[in-house]
Amino acid sequence: MCRSLTSVVIPVSVTSIVGSAFAYCSSVTSIKIPNSVTSIGSGAFSGCRSLTSITIPNSVTSIGEGAFSGCQKLEAIYYTGNESRFRAIRVGANNSSFTDAMVYYYSQTAPTESGSYWHYDENGNIVEWII
Repeated sequence: MCRSLTSVVIPVSVTSIVGSAFAYCSSVTSIKIPNSVTSIGSGAFSGCRSLTSITIPNSVTSIGEGAFSGCQKLEAIYYTGNESRFRAIRVGANNSSFTDAMVYYYSQTAPTESGSYWHYDENGNIVEWII
């Protein structure tokens, strides 16, 4: 079990997160997925009831059924691509925690259009742009 695990940073050698890989890691609050990952399996993060944010790269093209079920505290998705690319991700059923979360799109410089954007600060921390 992974009860004491609070954050997840997946190595760049990983290309797919298998089903139930981090299921019921109840203390995890944040997850950072690298650009090497293209798919997130069914139930991969299900039951991560403390999860509040996840960083997803634009390389992800599919999210399996129930990958985020039971993640009722998931508030923010930090996506490295644009809105049209995010909407193209195939998201399986039973992922309302994921589909209801606020999505922020990466912008290295201050955006000139309205929307929800983020960037990394000088220490590598996620910072939301305030427009």
